[in-house]
Amino acid sequence: MSEHNSGMVTEAKRILDGIVSHQKNTDDRLSGFEKQVTDLKKAHRLMTEATVAPPVPAFGGESRLRSFVGKDGKIQWTSETKSTQVPGRGTINVQKEGLLDASVPANDWHADLQQIAQKRAFARLLMSNPYTPKTDLELFRHLEKAPASMQPAIQRAFFDSAGSGAEWIPDEFRPELYETFKLPTGLKDLFPSVPVERNTILVPRLQRGGRPYAKGQVSTDSPANYTASTVETAQKSVSIKGLATRYVIDDAAAEDSAIALMPTLSRQIAQDLSAGYEDCMINGDTSAVHQDDIATWNIRSRWGAAGLGGAASHRRLFDGLRRQSFARGTNQGGLGQTLQLSDILTSMGAMGELAVQDQMLICSPEFMISQLFSLTEVQTIDKYGPAATILTGQLASILGMPIIMSRFVSADMNAAGVYPNGGSTQTGFLIVNRSSYVNYERKGILIETSKDIAAGAIEMVSTLRSTFDSPDAAAATNVVYAYDYNS
Repeated sequence: MSEHNSGMVTEAKRILDGIVSHQKNTDDRLSGFEKQVTDLKKAHRLMTEATVAPPVPAFGGESRLRSFVGKDGKIQWTSETKSTQVPGRGTINVQKEGLLDASVPANDWHADLQQIAQKRAFARLLMSNPYTPKTDLELFRHLEKAPASMQPAIQRAFFDSAGSGAEWIPDEFRPELYETFKLPTGLKDLFPSVPVERNTILVPRLQRGGRPYAKGQVSTDSPANYTASTVETAQKSVSIKGLATRYVIDDAAAEDSAIALMPTLSRQIAQDLSAGYEDCMINGDTSAVHQDDIATWNIRSRWGAAGLGGAASHRRLFDGLRRQSFARGTNQGGLGQTLQLSDILTSMGAMGELAVQDQMLICSPEFMISQLFSLTEVQTIDKYGPAATILTGQLASILGMPIIMSRFVSADMNAAGVYPNGGSTQTGFLIVNRSSYVNYERKGILIETSKDIAAGAIEMVSTLRSTFDSPDAAAATNVVYAYDYNS
């Protein structure tokens, strides 16, 4: 772990230690409650950033980088159609990727080059008189750090052409600009993901195996056959659903901040999908009448007050964990408004054998502070340390279960565990068997940008095709929702 990451972990420990000390040693545990919640969220962010490094897909290393340098020593920057002689078929045209638009980068340096060049190209696209000195300098310095195998070609691009570097990267207008995001944080990443190829997935399931019988003795020349048993099979059908976010930006308004626009809006539009998906993982319901009053439920002021609850609501995409618990009959209400360790044990007992291993507790920040931190059985990261195998964003554990916070486990529920249209202040928690739920992903988060020159507008769209579901039988007790706790 780097010195910077160790510092973030130390700071998170310090914050948690202060909150836990307050909860255990102060008569009025809820004094300064809002500040405690804010501090807890900060500790959560620090731990997430310290323990997660976004993976950069790479393939081929320097040997693949050399493939972008032609026999004449020049770099092929963008994709080109080239003629190739194929024995028995004659000459055929093939598309060869360039250094800047290769679908998979060769190494980290190549991935960073593509990101910088894309940012520069996007900024210049939005300007009537392209001028990007900051990104030009950033690009120049990055190219200076090119691997040894690329240095001769890079130097030739700098100094052997008119303008001494003006032709580094050829500007090219494209109707679409896209990049794929793999977000390393969020609840979605804590469950397994399975890539799928079709819109509807059929998952075969072995419901139960056969039954053994006592083996008889052979006493005649025509012995009886062993008693036969039959295995029970079933099948789960999963329909892949999709989410989309669309921004429309005035190109004139974008020109003044063009360089900052690309990274800022790209990150935000991807985070929109990630947040909507996580909200549905917890609060989704595909019933004709949603279990919550989603038309008025602007959870933590995340979605805005207007236009909620329609047929296209993201909370109708698939059944979330709360709905799954209600449907499976494992919901636990009325256990008491102040948490006891026995409540958690009761909730785990409702899961039967599925509570034996690989379970996870998901709760709101308010529940963690007002309820969990007062239990001596809760271990925070200062007890098990950053060297342990922990989940992204995990700050504590209880009974061996990681405790994960999500802002979409809210603190505005009623005593029945649903959102009733305001006025309620109760919260709760979920315990889920992680092995029982899967993200069936047809396509990850994709961002596409297009400029409509006839309207003077820039459109940015992000899409995701994925469904969170369990291949278990409908009666499997693989999740529990416990509610009616004070927040």
